[in-house]
Amino acid sequence: MGTQIKTMQLRNYGIAAFLLMALTALALLSIYALTPPAVVPASAPATDFSAERAMQHVQQIARAPHAMGTAEHAKVRDYLVAQMQQLNLNPQVQQATVVNEMGSSASVGQVYNVVGRLKGTGKSGKAVLLMAHYDSQPNALGAGDDGAGVAALLETARALQQSSPLQHDVIFLLTDGEEYGLFGAKAFREKHPWAKVVALVLNVEARGNTGPSMTFEMSPGNGWVARQFLKAAPYPYASSLAYEIYSRMPNDTDFTVFKEAGVSGLNSAFIDGFVHYHKATDSPENLNQNSLQHHGSNLLALTSHFASIPLNKTKAPDAVFFNVIGNWAVIYSVGLNILWVSLATLLLFVTFRVGIRKSAFTMKQVILGFGLYVLLLVSILGLFMPINTFVKSLLPYAHGYNGLYNADLFLLAYLLLALGLFLLLTWVVLKWIRVYALLMGVFILWFILMSMVFITVPSATYVLLFPLLFSLGGMLIVLLQEMHRQTKIDLKYSLILLAASVPGILLLMPLVVIVFTAFELQLPVGPLTLFVLLLGLLLPMLLVIERSFSWHTIPLLPLVLLLAGALEIMRAVQAEQPSERQPLHSHVSYYQNADTNKAFWVSNFQRTDSWNAQFFTSSTTAPLSEVYPMAEKVYLKNAADLLAMPAPTAEVLTDSTSGGERFLTLKLATKRNAAHLEVLLQSDEKAGIQELKIDSEPLRLQPIVTKEGAYLYFRYYGLPVSKEAMLEIKLAAGAKVKLLLYDQSIGLPQTLVKTPKPPHVIAEQGRDSNLTVVQKTYVF
Repeated sequence: MGTQIKTMQLRNYGIAAFLLMALTALALLSIYALTPPAVVPASAPATDFSAERAMQHVQQIARAPHAMGTAEHAKVRDYLVAQMQQLNLNPQVQQATVVNEMGSSASVGQVYNVVGRLKGTGKSGKAVLLMAHYDSQPNALGAGDDGAGVAALLETARALQQSSPLQHDVIFLLTDGEEYGLFGAKAFREKHPWAKVVALVLNVEARGNTGPSMTFEMSPGNGWVARQFLKAAPYPYASSLAYEIYSRMPNDTDFTVFKEAGVSGLNSAFIDGFVHYHKATDSPENLNQNSLQHHGSNLLALTSHFASIPLNKTKAPDAVFFNVIGNWAVIYSVGLNILWVSLATLLLFVTFRVGIRKSAFTMKQVILGFGLYVLLLVSILGLFMPINTFVKSLLPYAHGYNGLYNADLFLLAYLLLALGLFLLLTWVVLKWIRVYALLMGVFILWFILMSMVFITVPSATYVLLFPLLFSLGGMLIVLLQEMHRQTKIDLKYSLILLAASVPGILLLMPLVVIVFTAFELQLPVGPLTLFVLLLGLLLPMLLVIERSFSWHTIPLLPLVLLLAGALEIMRAVQAEQPSERQPLHSHVSYYQNADTNKAFWVSNFQRTDSWNAQFFTSSTTAPLSEVYPMAEKVYLKNAADLLAMPAPTAEVLTDSTSGGERFLTLKLATKRNAAHLEVLLQSDEKAGIQELKIDSEPLRLQPIVTKEGAYLYFRYYGLPVSKEAMLEIKLAAGAKVKLLLYDQSIGLPQTLVKTPKPPHVIAEQGRDSNLTVVQKTYVF
């Protein structure tokens, strides 16, 4: 069989067509688990979770951006309190000031958590905590992030009220300030008395607006939690690989606060539709209700389960777990990996020995096959670097981290190109080496990678282990049955190859899709590496297909695939053109120095777009040192017209001296109803400022050295409803303090915007986009 393939004389269209259809079907089946469950109608039984009912909450929550400190934020909070009252959860609003120390500076958040409680029948003194955050990013409607999570909690509470009483209490925590620093979760964990009884946390989040609700994070020692999750969730979608990956990433959610405190739990989110994340297009009409249904169906079932079982021992050694097809999941102890890895080692050795004895390859050919496959893998990934750069250059102006409106089209295009390149390069390689020598090289590379993962991340070993096991088994059968010598490809041989490929396709193809969904064109090398590794295992089948559809000595199929991939890229790029449904993201903010009466338009990006170009007619690129004395970051900036706006104020409430120390209390306030404050402090004495408190919370700041001297700096996110904050300063007697005060409101001064945003343009994401900032200096 190897000789036949090598000389390109194979012709079996029936077998090739069968294998092609079977591989396609398996690939489609493998991503079945990525499909959320169907929406349950509002007319469903009262004990069921209904996405249609939950959507009513999403529509109220996501009517407008509702970042902390804004008027819309307060309206959303009032709505949530009213809903929890109707659900007999006896809600309370926890107001607290939280400080996050960040190196030399600090961020402060004034939070208003909404908390309710459903009483259980038992007396265990333990509770299950359900958590989602109700604040949005400053320029986002927040339907997915995290209106869907909040709605899931409210609908779960309604359904639980219609069911049999639970043993444990269930606490419903709608946190504030997650987007600016997990402030609400920290406030509850550190300052609310109910936090002491929390034995398990279920958090729901989103990084997009569609896709399955994936349980991507668990608390350390996840063995017990993972088993209970797979037992209770009607639509489980989780893997120990995701758990391991996320545990090594710098990303945080509210769940992080409880995980670091040693509380067990689960964190779930949908991540598709990343282009809408933190944007105005994260709207109710763009939210996939199936994803919301997935959120809620699992949350309701898990709450009922965990609130009805003992919660005394919620930790156990980490387990290996993953979805195979749809809701079918596998879980086993990490210790069993030794058995599987030993079996893979034995199979590799036996297959190698049998291959040598059956003259399928020689030692020298296997070494060459290993080297050539590594070279082939590296070559394909290397070729995609300029390809990806070129593709991004074809896109309409957008910032690289914003995502794609049609990511699926780009994924299909890249997979077609990768498959075409793989078959073409394999066609070249097989001029010098036998098929099974190259395949054995593939197995050796897989074994090396599997061993590395087994040593470093044992609970993720399954991804490479089971595909390798089955592929080695298939090759061993082929060798033992002398099928590698056949001059005719029959159905039996094809079925053996197909059966051996099933685990590889079922485990790797969903990963290819998920990893591309997570990183898109920012980092396509990840999913492409997984895909090319999978193609290596499928080599014999792919060669049967490719050689059957070749034309004379021309590798027709690879060329067709490359052409199809190129055409698909053109279609995908064309589909990205800005429109009202696919708006462009534009970055600009307005800064005004009330001391110097100078104002500036500022953008993080040095390239303008069709709308924000109006603000940068004579721009420069430099730090914003006219406003911030410690400015270092380079911006695109342009002088702007002054606008009559009241500056933030600092009023002395108390000023006293005792024991050689001066005690100063200032009332900081915004007269523009701004959402946030920034504060810079400088003392004229060497002793400097000795102590700082903001709304009674101590601040531990390190000096930031500038040309004008050393400053202390902090940000205050989400000003209280009063729009005032109390700053207490202790310094040496007789010392003066210089205060640079900034207030930040969300939105540009519309009287200065000559051309309003057209429908195909929205504000860029981020805390420093679409802001109006006014600065004023005081000396006390």
